[in-house]
Amino acid sequence: MSQDKLPEPARDLLAPATQYVSDREDYLGQRLREVGRRIADDQVELFVTGDATFALREQLEALAPDFIAVHDVSTTSSLRLLVALAAATRSRVQTLTIRRQGHGVALAVLQFVQALLGDGSSIRIYSTDINADTRARQQIAQVLLSHSRLAVLLVGELPRHVLNTSLQPWREAIARGPWTNGDLLLVPLGAVPALAGEAALLTGRSGVSVQVSANAAHADDAWSFIIAGWNQVQARTGGLATLPSGLPVAVTPPPASPAPTAQPQQEAPTEPMALDHLPQPPAAQRASTSAPMPVPGGMRWDVYARRCVTIKGAISSCIFDLHSQKALAHAGGRPTAERLAEHGARLLAAITDTGRALGMGTAVQGAGFTVGHHHSLLFPVPGHPGIVLHLVLDISVGNATLARMHLDRIDP
Repeated sequence: MSQDKLPEPARDLLAPATQYVSDREDYLGQRLREVGRRIADDQVELFVTGDATFALREQLEALAPDFIAVHDVSTTSSLRLLVALAAATRSRVQTLTIRRQGHGVALAVLQFVQALLGDGSSIRIYSTDINADTRARQQIAQVLLSHSRLAVLLVGELPRHVLNTSLQPWREAIARGPWTNGDLLLVPLGAVPALAGEAALLTGRSGVSVQVSANAAHADDAWSFIIAGWNQVQARTGGLATLPSGLPVAVTPPPASPAPTAQPQQEAPTEPMALDHLPQPPAAQRASTSAPMPVPGGMRWDVYARRCVTIKGAISSCIFDLHSQKALAHAGGRPTAERLAEHGARLLAAITDTGRALGMGTAVQGAGFTVGHHHSLLFPVPGHPGIVLHLVLDISVGNATLARMHLDRIDP
């Protein structure tokens, strides 16, 4: 039978019409110079076949995106700075997850905030507080700083000799190259009188412009210096992609997502856990509690929380967002969702700081402790960066090891 005698739908299948898309963004559904593929409002993924650092460097060299990288020197403020900015602007800290192709294994998780520029485009502001092993974290941080349009070092209070040692790796990296970044901003977070002299040593013969801001006593001050530094770069190069000075309009708000509402079940109260002695989080981290509750991937966290509380001996389970310290769901009785989320985030922050100080990395696989008549388990939810389960067990009924094994079998 000739094609002329076939029904029109059949002819369309045999000879489909060629369609043209205006650009790669229409075809792939993403911006041309954006690293990774967006899978949710606050999640981006990059699948690689080999080393995560090498793959990220290839992406940055091929796409040449403009971005700001913020790095910590003897402080742990960069991520908290992003959290504070997201809270102030009622937006979210987003994640770029680098995964192994074919396995889905997360090699590194980077966090950033998306900001609007004066010319209508947008820019990512990355923290180098990266969830990865020690070697990968250091290498990825160097890749981000060396390829950024503006690199920012947040410097804690340090004596001169310690400051010199802390900045030595960056002097060597700039001198060794490749270092395509031409602008480096140092922001002291305390009294660092020797910083100006060290800035001159960082420049060396590289041609990198190194600026030192005034002391940043608060998160708002640090952001003001970063915004001013970015706008100076734009003014020098004749660019129009400036950052607005007002923080509430500086960040791209993600599309609104409905937040689940989970009402705790009323059960007989149990003995409260003595957690009030823990240190209070920094002001920037406390500010994050005003951020909207994220719902990564539209998950039904209330269902997951109810499944977790069915484990033998479990009396309370809470799913919370580590960055905002907001509870996403709760099941069981006391402690309440708010207390479990708040103290769980504090404990993980302390563990992360300890791991970094001891050179063991910051990728926390889980934590547990026993207080009074209770076991408490902190379990990062697999496949959902930044989402944590806090589960409380009655020590007379539950077993922490068996509970952890049971959690591994519960699919969120």
